[in-house]
Amino acid sequence: MHSDDYFTDKEFLAVLKDYEDCRRRGVPCIISSDDYTDIAEYYHIHDGDIRHAEEVIDTAIELYPGAAAPLAFKARLCLLREESTEKAMNWLEQTEDKTDWEYYYTRAEIMLVENQPEQADEYLRQCFESLDDEDDEEDFVFDVANLFCDYNYMEEAAKWIEKANDKSDPDYKDVKARILISHGKYEEGERMLNKLIDGNPFAAPYWNSLATSQFQRNAFNESISSSEYSLALNPNDDEALLNKANALYQLGSYEEAAKYYERYIKVRSDDEAGELFLAICLLCCNRITEAETHLRKAEKLADKTKRNQFEIYQELAFTLSRLGKVDEALDYVDKADNQEDRHDEMTVLKGHIMLEHGHMEEAQAFFEEAMAESQSSPHILLKIAVSIYDNGFLILAQKMFKVLLENVDTKTWNEGYSYMAACAKERGNNEEWLKYLKMAVEKNPMEAQSVLCDYFPEGMEAAEYYDYACENML
Repeated sequence: MHSDDYFTDKEFLAVLKDYEDCRRRGVPCIISSDDYTDIAEYYHIHDGDIRHAEEVIDTAIELYPGAAAPLAFKARLCLLREESTEKAMNWLEQTEDKTDWEYYYTRAEIMLVENQPEQADEYLRQCFESLDDEDDEEDFVFDVANLFCDYNYMEEAAKWIEKANDKSDPDYKDVKARILISHGKYEEGERMLNKLIDGNPFAAPYWNSLATSQFQRNAFNESISSSEYSLALNPNDDEALLNKANALYQLGSYEEAAKYYERYIKVRSDDEAGELFLAICLLCCNRITEAETHLRKAEKLADKTKRNQFEIYQELAFTLSRLGKVDEALDYVDKADNQEDRHDEMTVLKGHIMLEHGHMEEAQAFFEEAMAESQSSPHILLKIAVSIYDNGFLILAQKMFKVLLENVDTKTWNEGYSYMAACAKERGNNEEWLKYLKMAVEKNPMEAQSVLCDYFPEGMEAAEYYDYACENML
């Protein structure tokens, strides 16, 4: 995959112009299979135009049957759009030269999609051993390390990157930074990324990696700023759009977040996650009917990819319940229950739906069943307490959160403190509000941001909540 720099290069732009001129005139464009693949990548990655990208790559395959680059691109589209490794392999196996690196990488990528990192690692090691040029070996190492990083196999990435001879190479530092961040070493990873950005401020992947790290350490405003740099380079950068949308969502800026999720969907119309996240955002804006529409779209996409189905069914259950469609909501709880072994959680969800519609006895029965099945798990007690809180029973919710927090190891347990703070705030107990607010922000800023953001100015990060509350007698 090329960087955004490549797509602003005069040579590439000249090839792109030739292609588009020929297309307008309806005549074949005589360019190489690699040029066709680069143009397809441009439409796909830079413009978010999947339909046009596929049209270009199909032309390349027709003109150059057996060429590695177009077939590898087509195979990756199968992985991306349908997560179909069988279709991807069928396209890839049409490659004539099976020593082409694009063949190597794509075959390994198929293994990673199939959750076979050991097989991919062994296959790539065999490919590496066939190389006889030091420069080739170095390039291969960087490419493979990045591939493992992209699929979050950081141990394998770390082993490969240490094969590199030039530890000053930006590619080496980029992979090292991503590995450090994945291990929670944010400060060290970000320091490395900032040095890379100083050397090349026009490299969007560096800005995206920085935004991801900042998001993971709950520095949401910093993450937004980094994403904006990336979007200034390419307004259709899908990773930057998603990073910014997620950070805005965490800050409680739901309407603004929805706009960026919508932009992401335009670029990645094949990704059910975009529709799912937009729907969750719309629910927070109380735009329930719109949320249902996007969840239905997510469900259709997930039927092909088989990704995120549990989450989609669960959100559909919540949404349909809010719309008064109780029977259909319960059907989706059962669908979610069939996806993953989380029966006790789904029993709580059934209790939540019953409680939302005033069926107290049925709700209690479901809650008791979930507690019995989970052997009084504190996680299930938490979910029940949250349901009771969400349904407006503050006194009972507060009692349940108190019981929970009195019976867990407070050194390791970090959930529920934000809800205790909210209950105290709603009931006018300022002393307990500040006590639990401080604990919530320190123990679980992500939960604090989600639960308590409405009490604070939009865009304020959780780290600022306690001081703000004290200074403003909040």
